Amino acid sequence: MRRKDREVKDFSEIIAILERCSVLHLAMISEGQPYSVPVNFGYVLGDADGAQKLTVYFHGAGEGTKITALKENPAVCFSAVASAETGAIGDSGNPCNWSCYYESVIGAGKVTFLKSSDSAERTLAMDSLMRHCGYTLPAGVKTIAYNAMALARTAVGKIEVTEITGKRHAKK
Repeated sequence: MRRKDREVKDFSEIIAILERCSVLHLAMISEGQPYSVPVNFGYVLGDADGAQKLTVYFHGAGEGTKITALKENPAVCFSAVASAETGAIGDSGNPCNWSCYYESVIGAGKVTFLKSSDSAERTLAMDSLMRHCGYTLPAGVKTIAYNAMALARTAVGKIEVTEITGKRHAKK
């Protein structure tokens, strides 16, 4: 990263930024060309050999360019922006004194698709996605109920995150 002064290294801070992001841009290769698509997402934190582990989930139709591309090449990169605002630094009349203030996350990993037989993990994935999108359970309800036929038709992608970094440019 060129601007080390803007790099966010602390894993918990990176996750806090990710939590504030509403859309994840998933980048892949489709027919030899770059292809990026915005997706709703959820995530789960865990431990792997004493290190913190991030798994990102997304969902969509069971067919299309995204699915075809990811089955051919599961390597992905993703980015998400929590906030972005342009503004002047000092003299607002000078266009060279403008900047963008933001918080963002960039990561990489490999995608696998959860099979219908992976019902426990599919439910975990969809629950994480629904919670991240702002869904809250009604009072007295303990689990989210999904339509079984709709859930069976839904492709659920799992990104085992291998690299992640954050970046922030805050107003002073």
